[in-house]
Amino acid sequence: MLEVFNLSFHYQPDVPILTNLTFSVPDGKVVGLLGKNGVGKTTTLKLILGLLPIEKGTITLQDCSLDAQPLQYKEKINYVSDSHDLYNNLTGKEYLNFIADMYGVSTEERRKIYAPLIKEFQVEKYLNQPIKNFSHGTKQKIAIISSLVNDPQLWVLDEPMTGLDIEAAQVLKRLIKSRAGNGKSVLFSSHILEICEKLCDTIVFIQKGTIRKTIILQDNFLDISLEDIYMEVVNDEPLDKDFSTKQDNLPIEF
Repeated sequence: MLEVFNLSFHYQPDVPILTNLTFSVPDGKVVGLLGKNGVGKTTTLKLILGLLPIEKGTITLQDCSLDAQPLQYKEKINYVSDSHDLYNNLTGKEYLNFIADMYGVSTEERRKIYAPLIKEFQVEKYLNQPIKNFSHGTKQKIAIISSLVNDPQLWVLDEPMTGLDIEAAQVLKRLIKSRAGNGKSVLFSSHILEICEKLCDTIVFIQKGTIRKTIILQDNFLDISLEDIYMEVVNDEPLDKDFSTKQDNLPIEF
């Protein structure tokens, strides 16, 4: 389980980006961070990944603290960004092997993990070509494939559907559900309601760097549309209708 407690962050001293975020991503669950661009979703993910220093709060994964045990913590996670930072002069195959080497994955094990993903995402013909010649969508597929080489306990995705064609998006959705079905944790950010509604067990609404609402979708009938809830959050306007999913400032329970 990933546990984020009381997380705050500033890029500038007087400009808070995140304020006292507390939420969890249990094993076997998919949690989505939903909100407009610029509300702090990507910053939250970067803090969880250890790409930004923790200013205040704690982040733990399976009782492993990011602050106290960074190497052990990072061995348990992997990440797909919405903006690719791949090594453009490497071929697709060289990049996949590079990531596997970074995680110390054996040749036999990486073949078992990579082979079905390469086939599903239909990137066989690109493996011997330099990444600099890839389209955005092909880069995204390679990034997704490489992110699963260490079988991460926590899989973090930032706007993961960006640039994917319909077939690849379907593959990614199946992978997300499969990871959770096998007891892994998945955390992704999005501003697309339909993706969150179809994939998530829990949705965490972020607005102005704070958690404004959490909704547990599993076995929970919403008596108001997710779109209306979203509009309430982003516009800071209460709805006229009372409903059971109002859980502002409460921790997620499962």
